[in-house]
Amino acid sequence: MSSHTHKDLDEQGLRQDLRLAHVGLIVVVIASVVVGAFAGLVYGLLVAGAFLTVFVIALVVQCLAGFERAAVLRAYVVTFGWAQWL
Repeated sequence: MSSHTHKDLDEQGLRQDLRLAHVGLIVVVIASVVVGAFAGLVYGLLVAGAFLTVFVIALVVQCLAGFERAAVLRAYVVTFGWAQWL
Protein backbone atom coordinates (compact mmCIF):
# COMPACT_ATOMS: atom_id res chain seq x y z
CA MET A 1 0.00 0.00 0.00
CA SER A 2 1.20 3.48 -0.81
CA SER A 3 2.59 5.71 1.91
CA HIS A 4 0.45 8.59 0.62
CA THR A 5 -3.14 8.75 1.69
CA HIS A 6 -5.84 10.29 -0.46
CA LYS A 7 -5.87 13.30 1.86
CA ASP A 8 -2.12 13.82 1.37
CA LEU A 9 -2.51 13.63 -2.39
CA ASP A 10 -5.46 16.03 -2.31
CA GLU A 11 -3.45 18.53 -0.26
CA GLN A 12 -0.49 18.28 -2.65
CA GLY A 13 -2.79 18.83 -5.62
CA LEU A 14 -4.46 21.79 -3.91
CA ARG A 15 -1.06 23.33 -3.17
CA GLN A 16 -0.08 23.05 -6.83
CA ASP A 17 -3.45 24.41 -7.93
CA LEU A 18 -3.05 27.34 -5.52
CA ARG A 19 0.33 28.22 -7.01
CA LEU A 20 -1.23 28.30 -10.47
CA ALA A 21 -4.18 30.31 -9.16
CA HIS A 22 -1.77 32.88 -7.72
CA VAL A 23 -0.21 33.22 -11.18
CA GLY A 24 -3.69 33.67 -12.66
CA LEU A 25 -4.48 36.39 -10.12
CA ILE A 26 -1.23 38.20 -10.95
CA VAL A 27 -2.07 38.02 -14.67
CA VAL A 28 -5.53 39.49 -13.99
CA VAL A 29 -4.07 42.33 -11.91
CA ILE A 30 -1.48 43.14 -14.59
CA ALA A 31 -4.11 42.93 -17.35
CA SER A 32 -6.43 45.22 -15.39
CA VAL A 33 -3.68 47.80 -14.93
CA VAL A 34 -2.61 47.64 -18.58
CA VAL A 35 -6.20 47.91 -19.84
CA GLY A 36 -6.84 50.73 -17.40
CA ALA A 37 -3.73 52.58 -18.53
CA PHE A 38 -4.40 52.29 -22.26
CA ALA A 39 -8.19 52.09 -22.59
CA GLY A 40 -9.30 53.97 -19.50
CA LEU A 41 -9.88 53.36 -15.84
CA VAL A 42 -13.45 52.15 -16.35
CA TYR A 43 -12.33 49.36 -18.67
CA GLY A 44 -9.58 48.26 -16.29
CA LEU A 45 -12.13 48.10 -13.49
CA LEU A 46 -14.46 46.09 -15.73
CA VAL A 47 -11.75 43.46 -16.24
CA ALA A 48 -11.13 43.22 -12.50
CA GLY A 49 -14.85 43.30 -11.75
CA ALA A 50 -15.57 40.46 -14.14
CA PHE A 51 -13.15 38.19 -12.30
CA LEU A 52 -14.48 39.36 -8.95
CA THR A 53 -17.97 38.41 -10.10
CA VAL A 54 -16.80 34.95 -11.18
CA PHE A 55 -15.10 34.48 -7.80
CA VAL A 56 -18.22 35.50 -5.86
CA ILE A 57 -20.41 33.16 -7.91
CA ALA A 58 -17.93 30.30 -7.42
CA LEU A 59 -17.77 31.06 -3.69
CA VAL A 60 -21.56 31.01 -3.35
CA VAL A 61 -21.74 27.68 -5.18
CA GLN A 62 -18.97 26.19 -3.01
CA CYS A 63 -20.57 27.48 0.18
CA LEU A 64 -23.96 25.93 -0.56
CA ALA A 65 -22.59 22.74 0.96
CA GLY A 66 -21.43 24.64 4.04
CA PHE A 67 -18.99 27.48 4.56
CA GLU A 68 -15.45 26.44 5.32
CA ARG A 69 -11.93 27.52 4.41
CA ALA A 70 -11.72 24.84 1.73
CA ALA A 71 -14.73 26.39 -0.03
CA VAL A 72 -12.90 29.70 -0.34
CA LEU A 73 -9.78 27.96 -1.66
CA ARG A 74 -11.79 25.96 -4.20
CA ALA A 75 -13.55 29.11 -5.42
CA TYR A 76 -10.17 30.85 -5.74
CA VAL A 77 -8.76 27.93 -7.75
CA VAL A 78 -11.87 27.80 -9.96
CA THR A 79 -11.58 31.52 -10.70
CA PHE A 80 -7.84 31.86 -11.26
CA GLY A 81 -6.55 28.31 -11.82
CA TRP A 82 -6.67 28.71 -15.61
CA ALA A 83 -3.06 29.92 -15.50
CA GLN A 84 -1.91 26.34 -16.10
CA TRP A 85 -2.82 26.86 -19.78
CA LEU A 86 -0.59 29.94 -20.24
